[in-house]
Parts: sequence; structure tokens; C-alpha cells
Amino acid sequence: MTDAPDLEVRHRPVQARGRVRFEAILRAARDLLAERGVEGFTIDDVAVRADIPVGSVYQFFPNKFAIVAELDARDTQALVDDLVAAATRFPTEDWQAETNHIIDIVAKHWAEDPSRRAVWLAMRSTAVTRTAAAAHFRQLAALLEPIVAELTPHLPVERRLMVAEVIVEVSQSLLHFSVSDGQPRPAMVEELKRMLRAYLRAVALDA
Repeated sequence: MTDAPDLEVRHRPVQARGRVRFEAILRAARDLLAERGVEGFTIDDVAVRADIPVGSVYQFFPNKFAIVAELDARDTQALVDDLVAAATRFPTEDWQAETNHIIDIVAKHWAEDPSRRAVWLAMRSTAVTRTAAAAHFRQLAALLEPIVAELTPHLPVERRLMVAEVIVEVSQSLLHFSVSDGQPRPAMVEELKRMLRAYLRAVALDA
């Protein structure tokens, strides 16, 4: 039995040269993920694509799964920033329009960056990356819970958090599906909006 891969970044650069190399590694890994999937490339491939010595890659990352986890953390942070900004728009009388607005913002990430889908899939490839993905999932749900609370103040916090988790899971799964053929499918995003509006209405009426 092989040991689970270490997902910790070994070193985060401080100097400019190191930051340039760090970012080049991440860009190269994104490209390779999008082209080949997580099983289709190695650390050596990342080094060649980034045009840096392979030792420099290992200076920062112990293995390719650590790079994938870093990419997922960055993708998650982009969504976190969106949710934090969206929370300032609540409470609102037109919560359905604001729900649509949030989905549009999130869907834009998936439509404009094909590598997001590849990262999402790669994070489900091993037990340890699935654990890391679950932590990122809970981070998003925790940020969404206060927005849900504005619509369902009568629900206990545990139930609101579960509702937030359902929203995150359904949204990410359908957004993944909406770009699964390599082309954005806006109609699928509209179906997601319809589904979530109906779900939130049902939850709000479930006193």
C-alpha cells in the first residue's frame, strides 16, 4: 500500500524570483491538467512546461497532488471572495434576483476557465485530495449560511448549514456538467437558477 500524498506546500516564496517560478509552476500544472488530466502528467512534465529545473518544482511542492490542491485552494478563494461580496447585498426584497446574480458570478468562473473543471475532477482522484476538497467545500458552505439565514431566519443554524451544503454541492456539480463538453452551456446555468430558487422557496416555507 502506498502512502497518501503530502498536500502541504513545502515553501512559499518571498523573493520575486521565487514568486515568478511558483506562479509558472501553477500555470503549467493548470495547462497540463486541462490537456491530460491528473494521471496524464508528472512533476517532470510540469518543470518542462514551466521551463524551470525540476528541482525548483520540488523546492515548493512534494508531488503533483500538492500542486493540484494549491490550485483548488485558489479556485475556492475566488469563490469565497464572490460570496463575501454577495453577502453585502443581503437582506434584500428581491432575493430571487440576487440568487441569480450570485449564480451568474460563480458560473462565469467555470465558463471562462476550462482548467477549473480539470482541477475539480483531479481533487476527487485520491482519498487525501478528496479530504482537502471537502474542507474547501465546507468553507464555501459556511460563507453561504449567513445568506441562507436572511431567507430562512426561522430555521436552526444546523439546518441552514445543511441547506448551504446542498446548494454548494448541487451548484458545483451542475456547473461542472455545464462545461463538460468543453463549451459553456448557458441553458444549464438557467436550469440551476430555477432549481435553486424553487429549493429556497420550499425551505423558506418549511417552518
